[in-house]
Amino acid sequence: MRAISQTKSISHLKKGEAATITGYVSNEVPLKVYEMGLLPGVVFTVKQQLPFNGPICISIEGNPNFVALRKAEADLILIESLS
Repeated sequence: MRAISQTKSISHLKKGEAATITGYVSNEVPLKVYEMGLLPGVVFTVKQQLPFNGPICISIEGNPNFVALRKAEADLILIESLS
């Protein structure tokens, strides 16, 4: 069994880092998050993070499209870093 030392969200990652989605901060996640395919178990890589709390651009493994998230949305999604 693996112990998770701290809970991190997508907004804690830097450009180029990969992670797996493990869950959400609360049960009240916007429907948009589910519709974009950001479900537990999904592996993704951060492609770009704009300054001044701007959007975070991620690439989902196996999907040729990019997804842009506001920082508030990224803070709702819990992750486990792969690096």
